[in-house]
Amino acid sequence: MPTTDEIKQRLKSAWVWQKQLEADLQTLQDLEDLAAKITPVYNFAPGGGGDGDKIGGAVAKLVDLDKDIQNDIKMLTEALAATRALIKMLDDEKLQLILFKRYLNYQRWEVIAADLGYSWRQVHRCHATALKFLEKMS
Repeated sequence: MPTTDEIKQRLKSAWVWQKQLEADLQTLQDLEDLAAKITPVYNFAPGGGGDGDKIGGAVAKLVDLDKDIQNDIKMLTEALAATRALIKMLDDEKLQLILFKRYLNYQRWEVIAADLGYSWRQVHRCHATALKFLEKMS
């Protein structure tokens, strides 16, 4: 039987993969910007310049990063589906809504409270109640 903390970790997994994907996409943008700055040097001297190594290295990093991004997308999709299924186990739509807003829309507690017309404390009590229900169901 999972603990409340383990339930929260399962609910947070989509957020973690979302952040990893964002970081990888930023790295991809940085590498693409770097690759755009690399220009070949044409030289009549034998041996050539070192720009080929820069281009090859940048391309290799882009290929590796693309694999990481595809994996991140797969893991995020799976985490979102698992989080959604976990939340749907609740019968109470109000509790579902609070968990959806927090764990799938990544909203802050203050935003959820204001949106639903609840106090911050009331939203936290509902959240704790939802976690206890999920703990008993799992």
